[in-house]
Amino acid sequence: MRELTKFKNIPIMIGANTLRLLLFAVGLFLVFNGLSATISFSILISLILFSIVAHELGHAFCARAFGCETKRVVITPLGGYAEIDVEQFEGTEAEYYISAAGPFVNFAIAGMLIPFAFFNVEHTRYLMMLNAAIALFNLIPAYPLDGGRMLRCLLTKKFGVVDATIISCKVSYVLTFFTVTLGLYSGNLIIALLTALTGGYIYMHCRSEEERISKILD
Repeated sequence: MRELTKFKNIPIMIGANTLRLLLFAVGLFLVFNGLSATISFSILISLILFSIVAHELGHAFCARAFGCETKRVVITPLGGYAEIDVEQFEGTEAEYYISAAGPFVNFAIAGMLIPFAFFNVEHTRYLMMLNAAIALFNLIPAYPLDGGRMLRCLLTKKFGVVDATIISCKVSYVLTFFTVTLGLYSGNLIIALLTALTGGYIYMHCRSEEERISKILD
């Protein structure tokens, strides 16, 4: 794990394998497309990383407002995560706002870029669409995505945090099944691979959460 920088005392980290993957992708792009195209490709990669980090810092600063510090923000091949100890907030209004803060930041960035995109300022249209897509994706009500955590918070008011977590996981399984199925039937190898990876990620986290809940019940 390498530390890229610190922002407001929050370390921004990247996994060694993630860094190797990015360098390999840039190197491969250089071999097949030349220097000029690779520079543009590298700028787009940087914009993606910026959007991911901004999203996670949204969670981190909202958590800080509720008195919970963030150990670090980590960039991974599937995006990133803010390492926040939120167990004390599970199913509460605080977790709802902390979860919503990430997509809110991306929507805010997208909104601020609309005038620049309108005048075709370089890369702004892509960055605007990217942030809108990150926000919408994370609002899907599948645990552990932000939308899944927000759904659990809403369900907790009626069913309690344990049952709300179980229900959220069941909803996540259904959404994952349909998403992966659509991805496989899309006929596009990249889309199929991405949906399969995302589905596997959601499934494993839900299984882990269900095991944790079962231990609590035991």
